[in-house]
Amino acid sequence: MSFGDHLQELRTRVFKAAIVPLPLAIALFFFAPEIRDILIRPLFAALRSNGQTVQIQALSPAETISTDMKLAIIAALSISAPWVLYQLWTFIEPGLYRHERRYVYFLVPLSSVLTLLGIGLFYWVLLPFTLMFLVGFGASQPRKVPLPDASATGAVTAVDAPNDPAAPISFPVLEEDPTTPKPGDAWISTADQVLRIAVPTRKFSPNALVQLSDDLSDAVVGPQDDPSNPLLSILEIPLTVLGGISQVYRLSEYVSFTLMLLLGSVIAFQMPVVILLLGWVGFISPKFLREKRRWAVLIMAIVAAIVTPPDVMSMVLLLGPLWLLYEFGIVLLVIVPAHKVAQGRVFSVRGRGGESAQAAQTDRGFGQYRDSEDRDFPSHGSQDDDERTGSGSS
Repeated sequence: MSFGDHLQELRTRVFKAAIVPLPLAIALFFFAPEIRDILIRPLFAALRSNGQTVQIQALSPAETISTDMKLAIIAALSISAPWVLYQLWTFIEPGLYRHERRYVYFLVPLSSVLTLLGIGLFYWVLLPFTLMFLVGFGASQPRKVPLPDASATGAVTAVDAPNDPAAPISFPVLEEDPTTPKPGDAWISTADQVLRIAVPTRKFSPNALVQLSDDLSDAVVGPQDDPSNPLLSILEIPLTVLGGISQVYRLSEYVSFTLMLLLGSVIAFQMPVVILLLGWVGFISPKFLREKRRWAVLIMAIVAAIVTPPDVMSMVLLLGPLWLLYEFGIVLLVIVPAHKVAQGRVFSVRGRGGESAQAAQTDRGFGQYRDSEDRDFPSHGSQDDDERTGSGSS
């Protein structure tokens, strides 16, 4: 196969790899609000727990739609990553040795499982605790006063004397919103820290085109609003602590913050894969990793401090799993040496008597197999040569 044929094959694979993410991103754009709500949910929980305004801001007209487009593209790339990697693998597979293909067959599932674990740790552990610490660090505590006894003091409230102008204004404090509010009803929601007011819906048209469309719709299917039963709109006024720091965040900045934290968590969880590769090549060994454990923990602490927000809690929450992954990498390097993967005996219990003689070959890494096998490139038919070896595949 000539260079031109290889170039044409590469173009074909690139086209096939790109044909899935693009339409998928367009389809996911309609579900971007749900993805955005999933990312914002831990922030609202942290704000609610610290008594802050449960709200996030968009400071430009196009900020919300641009954020949704960004989330749709990232979600499409993440979902279509297996398809893209498959196209890449199809292109490079004919140029690999038989044992090199087995390394890929072992590492790809391992990396996928670690990626899912990293995403789970990020969303259910790292992100909530990080937001709880950061929001609580800048939150001001509300002023607390004793609850007065109206019957003992004889105070007159707006509920007791609604027509008395001297009566102070008071609102009912409710855990849940009333199911059937009336126009003018107002109450304080303790769950969301907001003042809600029920007002009749005001029908208006933003421009003449929308007004014409509404008129045509009313002429065809009839009026949509029932004058005898008008709808109510619930307006909200956020309640903040007097004299404190306003904990209201910008939508685009918060989404970028969460995505960077997610990327750092996923990359950090690939440590066992990196340890296996370095061990198989012969750069490191289990004995070396055990001896340098203290230095490794120090390096992991520095990495955790870089990829997480500047607080101790986030660093500790990432450092703990990194340390466990480091120890897991050592265990994998002991039980899955390079020669077992290359010979397809990762999950095999046969041939234990010869493992002691082959253990010395592990430190030599990949090089021992290059002189004993022929290149499979460029023929695709040589992919079936595993059947001639008589040994299983991992």
